[in-house]
Amino acid sequence: MHVTLQQLINGLTQGSLFALLAISFAIIYGVLKLVNFATGALYMMGAYAGWMVVTYVSENIFLALLAGAAMGWSLGFIIEKVAIKLLRGVARIASLICTIGFSILFMEIASVIWGAETKSMPSFYDGVAFRIGDVEVVWYQLFMIATAIVILSGLQILIFKTRIGLAIRTVSLDYKTAGLMGVDVDRVTSFTFALGGACAGIAGVLGSVYYNAINPTMGLIAGTKSFSSAVFGGLTSVPGAIIGGYSLGIIENLGVHVIGIGYRDIIGFVILVGFLLFRPQGILGRRVNI
Repeated sequence: MHVTLQQLINGLTQGSLFALLAISFAIIYGVLKLVNFATGALYMMGAYAGWMVVTYVSENIFLALLAGAAMGWSLGFIIEKVAIKLLRGVARIASLICTIGFSILFMEIASVIWGAETKSMPSFYDGVAFRIGDVEVVWYQLFMIATAIVILSGLQILIFKTRIGLAIRTVSLDYKTAGLMGVDVDRVTSFTFALGGACAGIAGVLGSVYYNAINPTMGLIAGTKSFSSAVFGGLTSVPGAIIGGYSLGIIENLGVHVIGIGYRDIIGFVILVGFLLFRPQGILGRRVNI
């Protein structure tokens, strides 16, 4: 029983990362009907930005998170200007391929600047926060979960309670009609891509500290699993993406007892294939025509 409870806590921690990345996929897809396959690379670049801060500026996790968000925001903005704005009017597959190209480009840039070897992040909030029998919860796990909840709650408020959120939801329903109603569609798409990039960058910093590892390919598995989370919850649903992220984290950590830790990465891919085949709109998503 204590092992199950420990894995449940680990699943909530890992699910916080998946949820942040899944919501990045969801808000971009919701507005543009485009999957940003550079999300994993933005996760990686955000981690390197945080590493630069704690290595050369200050060992302050909040400054590192700010640097990760700034890196993700900036690169997301650049991707939108190239993959969306410059390719407007071209087949949508061109923009999709362009995001894949950016993913490869960012990995190569990271390899050139920081090298291919794995770097480590210093520990933050070490020590056990509390114990429940044999189950231990460390302070950093609580910090990760709390940080993710604050950010995800803030995004919910932004999207559903503010004017820019109303503009985002209007464009997601019909960008042509939104433009006729006076919504600045270009501004909304740029903001959405940058916001999604910031979420990925923050997740990169949190994940690099949690796993104590940073390398140019760290975003490949994280990005794919988070895409699975978004599909699981619904690519067109922000709440669904959050639910999908936490669900995958819990399912994956509990599943290692059944199939073994060596096969844990298979779980996310099985969920992705299963939902794409039998319920592509996810749990809370809606069917869309592209």
